[in-house]
Amino acid sequence: MSRRRRRIETDRRAVSETLGYILVFSLVISTIGTVMIFGFSGLEDRQSVEQVNNVERAFDVLADNFDDMRRYEDPSRATEVRLAGGTLSLGQPVTIAVGQGSNGSLDPNEQTNVTTLRPLVYESDAGSVVYEAGMVFRSDDEQSLPRTSTSFVVTDGAATVPAIVTTDGGDTAGISSDRTVLVSADRNPRTRTTAERTIDADGGELWVEIESPRADGWARQLRADGFDNVIHDGDRVAARLESEDGETPDRVTLAVTPVSVQFR
Repeated sequence: MSRRRRRIETDRRAVSETLGYILVFSLVISTIGTVMIFGFSGLEDRQSVEQVNNVERAFDVLADNFDDMRRYEDPSRATEVRLAGGTLSLGQPVTIAVGQGSNGSLDPNEQTNVTTLRPLVYESDAGSVVYEAGMVFRSDDEQSLPRTSTSFVVTDGAATVPAIVTTDGGDTAGISSDRTVLVSADRNPRTRTTAERTIDADGGELWVEIESPRADGWARQLRADGFDNVIHDGDRVAARLESEDGETPDRVTLAVTPVSVQFR
């Protein structure tokens, strides 16, 4: 092989190696860029979801603490909630009513037992968690998913609708922070409420009616808990109170536990 030909072959190999190096280097750079753009974004999304999951677990503990105040009349309880950049506040009023009715509506001409509460609401870009009248919901813009069962008790003789009525204890301005917030709750027996009497069926049907932004979640759980006659319409849900054999109880009591809350 001539010297000229050997030089040409050497130049070709050098060009091929240079091109190969450029292609491999470009592939590495593009791979790193893709991982940084999509990988870190996915990691941040996963982290946000996990932060909401942690709040959800904290609300489960909060629900247990509030339920102890209802069942055992504990005077006070406190629960820690790490906000992780979300906002904790008291939501818009929610109304729970029981009384005689038919076709999913309470009879305005009959006695009705009503109470109003302010739910605890945690909101972040990854979703919301809400504590409402003893229930915990995971919510987004489209639906609310219940994490707990209702505590309604219905027999042939009587029906009881427990409701933990959370109200403003004086320091409940919305908090948006990364820090841990202490939710202090005090049982407040001095709170006046119309929900301290029992309503008789008098041969009619007894219904419970809830007006809440989480009405769809209430409807899901009421059906899951065995209530056959559940009517959901927008922010309103109603369920007929009947025993397992389909009988209407003789009376219904809306058992209210008033609890004032503060954020510290």
